[in-house]
Amino acid sequence: MAVARDDFIVRYVALAPLALAIERTQECRILASHPFETPILDLGCGDGIFAKVLFDRTIDTGIDSDPAEIRMSQRQGAHRELIACHAHAVPKPAGTYRTILSNSVLEHIPDLLPVLSEVRRLLAPGGRFYATLPTQGFERASVGARCLAGLGFDTAAARYRAAYNRFWKHHNVHDEVGWRRLFEAAGFRVLEAITYGPRFLCTVCDALVPLAVPSFVCRRLTGRWVLLPHLRRFYVAPLARLASALIARGEREAGEGLIFLA
Repeated sequence: MAVARDDFIVRYVALAPLALAIERTQECRILASHPFETPILDLGCGDGIFAKVLFDRTIDTGIDSDPAEIRMSQRQGAHRELIACHAHAVPKPAGTYRTILSNSVLEHIPDLLPVLSEVRRLLAPGGRFYATLPTQGFERASVGARCLAGLGFDTAAARYRAAYNRFWKHHNVHDEVGWRRLFEAAGFRVLEAITYGPRFLCTVCDALVPLAVPSFVCRRLTGRWVLLPHLRRFYVAPLARLASALIARGEREAGEGLIFLA
């Protein structure tokens, strides 16, 4: 069983922009309280930072459809094996994995049922599938949507929300009932649904995105969020304290995102 870490915010702030660190820390804290039996598949591993922060040891397999993401993930050393492939066609035998993790991936896939069916095929009997999922609450909590709705411009707010999802390439955004239907259509039984990402924190993270533009440019050019990590260590501590305070403030509210345990 892979043992999860508990210093998530410090580790994430050292590797990624503050907005991303705040969002991912919430997910790490919830997932860390659940068992991860090996072998583990990280479905849509991206740059590998999430697995690097969440686990205290290397996990079995990470897959991603983007070879550039696989190359970035290799730098993190969080997976023993990395495969560039589509999530609906993973080159592994049926029942290979005891645990499959999908962190902020399913919303980006237009045709989900083949992917969910592939997850079912790959899971061993009694295995667990953990998936973090957005609801419409994320788009409604964005700064632009809240401002327009607050001014009574409902049509403009709806257009902004649609643009928000296009920008982040969200093809699937559902409420809990909608996500459950998709999972059940693929043969899953959702054992638990946990909310996270309160509206306050969603708005804070959205407001922080412009400050992360240099990090986005850096990642595009170098494959890293942080250009000079040896300098970032000098201000990781105050950033982590700020993020921790914001997360503590946000924990008083209901969440806009979901983590499904199936």
